[in-house]
Amino acid sequence: MLTSLSIGWLWLLAAASTALSSGALGSWIPLRKFRIAYPVIMVACGVGLVAFCRLNGFSPAEALVMYSSAHIGLTLGMLPMRKLFREGFERWRRGELTEPIEVPRRYLVFFAVSLVLVSLAGFALTR
Repeated sequence: MLTSLSIGWLWLLAAASTALSSGALGSWIPLRKFRIAYPVIMVACGVGLVAFCRLNGFSPAEALVMYSSAHIGLTLGMLPMRKLFREGFERWRRGELTEPIEVPRRYLVFFAVSLVLVSLAGFALTR
């Protein structure tokens, strides 16, 4: 369904989902190095995904739809954890000793379910 769109629109969808994910996570973890590194790493992963799919017989359109849906699922899944990220960053910035952040199991379940469901929806939209 989405793969029938022009490839330009799919590149725009991929860019918008990357910008949304980078903006949201950058506001939740306001560390300058993270704000710079995260989008660069995600774009590199997207280029790698398109190359990998092309080598294995998938079209770039299918790869872009899956890339976009994975970013949307990642961002939605991390919504409940944003307060934990901010509090952990504030403690670290003040110089307090920081133990690993204890993420409640329900947040992890929500993250996994969100990522899987949105990725499955993206897969369904490629057919």
